[in-house]
Parts: sequence; structure tokens; C-alpha cells
Amino acid sequence: MARYAYGSERENREPETSRLVITGVDVEGKEFKEESETVDISESGISFLLRTPLWMDAHLTLDIRSSSLFGPQSVKKAKVVRFGQEISGKRFIAARFD
Repeated sequence: MARYAYGSERENREPETSRLVITGVDVEGKEFKEESETVDISESGISFLLRTPLWMDAHLTLDIRSSSLFGPQSVKKAKVVRFGQEISGKRFIAARFD
């Protein structure tokens, strides 16, 4: 299974597809709620695709469903630390857990 190095800690992230509900505030200052799926995940962070435009350092609440790492349901707070390419109208987001 492929592993991805992330951040200065170089922690390995495992590819994983879990349902995810993201809530926060978008670039217009409006609250949003969007469903997505994880791309990969580790104990310190997560990546996913999102349609809603966000600012760097935006604070999010992530409801992670059925993750092999965090169990059947886990709610985490996280901060956006990196943006990636847009894929099918969704932008790649990497976030670090608080």
C-alpha cells in the first residue's frame, strides 16, 4: 500500500476512502456543510476534495465516518494547511488536526 510523506513530521498517511462531512466558514464568511470522502489520513492530518472555496488556515469541523484509523465515527477539528489541484470541480485540501 502506498504511503505519503506529509509536513515537517514526515508522518506517513495511509490512502483511505471514508465518508466525511465538513463544516466551517467559506471565503465569503458564510457557514457551509459539505459531504466528501477522504483521500488519505493519519493521526495528525487528513486530505479530501471540496467544492466550497476556503481560505488557507481556515478552521474546520470534520465528521469522519467509518475510518480504519478512527473507528466508525469520529469528529475532529482541523486547520487547512495546503491546497492542491482542482479535480472535477473540487479542490484538493490538506488539513492538520488540532
